[in-house]
Amino acid sequence: MTVMSESEEIKISITVAERNYRLTIDKADEEKVRRAADMINERVKDFKRVYTDKDYLSLVSMACIQFATSVAKFESDSAFKDQYLDKQLDVIDDLLTENL
Repeated sequence: MTVMSESEEIKISITVAERNYRLTIDKADEEKVRRAADMINERVKDFKRVYTDKDYLSLVSMACIQFATSVAKFESDSAFKDQYLDKQLDVIDDLLTENL
């Protein structure tokens, strides 16, 4: 009997900003990695239209800053929501405790 490991690694090739990269990733992450590469390429293309005098490193850097800012905002929003939900659950717990 063959036991499947929790994660199976695969090798994929992606292109980001006209450069090819060979990556080893978990098979379950392939779609996410390809989508991320597509998003980066799309953002670089958008920046290239606006900033015609910039080199690819600058364009990729701007895209990275924009994506990192989005991640930081998401993490901050998520932490706020978690704190809010914890407080609401405490209120519900107190109400249930008082009325049982």
